[in-house]
Amino acid sequence: MQTIKKILVDIDPDKQDQPALSKALHFAKQQPIIIKLLSCLYYPSVLASHFLTPKQREKTQAVIIQINQLRLNKLITQHSQKNVTYETEVIWHSPIYQSILKVVDSFKPELVIKATHQHKVIARRLFTPTDWYLLKACPVPILLVKNHKWTKNTSVVAAIDPEHHLNKKSELDKSVLKAGFSMSSSLDMPLHALHCFDPSYWDILLEALNKSGMWADVFSIDEHHNESMVLEQLRYQHNIKFAEECSEYVPNSENQHIVSGDIDRVMPQTLRQLDAGILVLGTTYRTGLLGSTAQRLIESVDCDLLAVKPKDFEAPFH
Repeated sequence: MQTIKKILVDIDPDKQDQPALSKALHFAKQQPIIIKLLSCLYYPSVLASHFLTPKQREKTQAVIIQINQLRLNKLITQHSQKNVTYETEVIWHSPIYQSILKVVDSFKPELVIKATHQHKVIARRLFTPTDWYLLKACPVPILLVKNHKWTKNTSVVAAIDPEHHLNKKSELDKSVLKAGFSMSSSLDMPLHALHCFDPSYWDILLEALNKSGMWADVFSIDEHHNESMVLEQLRYQHNIKFAEECSEYVPNSENQHIVSGDIDRVMPQTLRQLDAGILVLGTTYRTGLLGSTAQRLIESVDCDLLAVKPKDFEAPFH
């Protein structure tokens, strides 16, 4: 992730509070930035109305665009700040994600910020279809934020998997750590690296060792190497791999965290302990965080979410 100099902020036309803009302004504390306010509009009821002639529908659409442009101008006046240069754009188009991706292509920001919302009853983050598509397809890091403030104790947490290095084609963890470092530097927040794993995987591995010998060329269990010794060796190698992955961007061992258990439980708990304001996760179009477990996870965590693509990511057709 490059130094953050240009930020695209999605402005929700139906909301008074704009947490995405509030969060974007934090990046101007250390250096000048350009913030582009984007308002994507589409009201099918206007186009489908049988009470309006085609010219009336066109005029109505133009008036709605004008109203939203004035609203963006008002936001600029209200949030005038040193080191910030504003640009604006209002687009009438459906689906909304296409509008955002087109502006990403033309504006070329280092970061996109968009608000998500919290359901008060079920205590879950609510992602719209637009959110989910952008998580999969946005070629630059996208920060999905909620309406809570970052404080002096807020940290950035990069979630990685040290086993990824076994795939030479995968640069996902490196992209996640680099993006986390860029965010922590821009926001003057501490950076932590986190890996959550389910220890039941090792139970399955030991079962394979005992029954089939399929891992005999790696480990052997005999009178000199019992299961506990193999588990200890696995843990040691796991920790070594994790430390190697973290060495460039999170060299301090105190900021490196490996936790075991049910990921749906241990990751939210650990994020709260670290006062996480931003969780950085890797995504790809076909793989990454969009599995069922990860989907439940990112809907339930309390902090904001930064989704990062691998270095060789190619956006799907849109």
